[in-house]
Amino acid sequence: MKHLATTLLLIASLGLTACATGGRESQQSPLLSAGTALANSIRARAAADGAPKGRIEVTRDMLDKTPGPVLQVVPDNSGLQDFLQLVGRRDDPTPGTVEVWQSSDDAQIILREGVLVGTKGLTGNMRSAQAGTTIAGFDGQGGGGERLITLARLDGTAQTVPFSCDVTQLGREVIQIVDQRIATRHLREDCSFGAERFTNEYWVEPATGKMRRSRQWVGPHYGYMMIDRLKG
Repeated sequence: MKHLATTLLLIASLGLTACATGGRESQQSPLLSAGTALANSIRARAAADGAPKGRIEVTRDMLDKTPGPVLQVVPDNSGLQDFLQLVGRRDDPTPGTVEVWQSSDDAQIILREGVLVGTKGLTGNMRSAQAGTTIAGFDGQGGGGERLITLARLDGTAQTVPFSCDVTQLGREVIQIVDQRIATRHLREDCSFGAERFTNEYWVEPATGKMRRSRQWVGPHYGYMMIDRLKG
């Protein structure tokens, strides 16, 4: 697996831009204002301090004044906090709705029913990932199967790896997102190919079928992202 040389850059923006608003509404959002101030502080300190950490305490008032769906992403390797906007949604013959979430610097993560299936605008993108066997395991019974994940190398080539994955039901769990306590079904996905292994966790809201929280593997060098669906 040493040939999976993929180093993803952090989704650098800490702002949220509203869809189809021309930016006016988003500029008035306290969440955007706080995110921009934090981003500027981090950039100013980055040269001297390496990868400084900073967090915004998101409030209901911030969310109410921020138009459109809101996704929060926190990469494990930095602890930095990022807010993304929903810029696209589509259905296709493959099970699950695809959503494209974008930062203000145009980096994207692509989710199918909340499962990470791609990134764009990053060094060493996850070009694609199958999610059908994962989504099938969300029905309350568990499951799994083969997942093909294609990761870009820094030399412009890519490698597709057939991971063997098992989805295990961990039971009901109530999670806290901002001011809401949400009843979810907690699942774990264990994947392996040779010596390479990763474990994803998912918290799915049974009432809506939405993935409200997840911790997902992005690549062998980048590690994991914690993803919370704050709104929408």
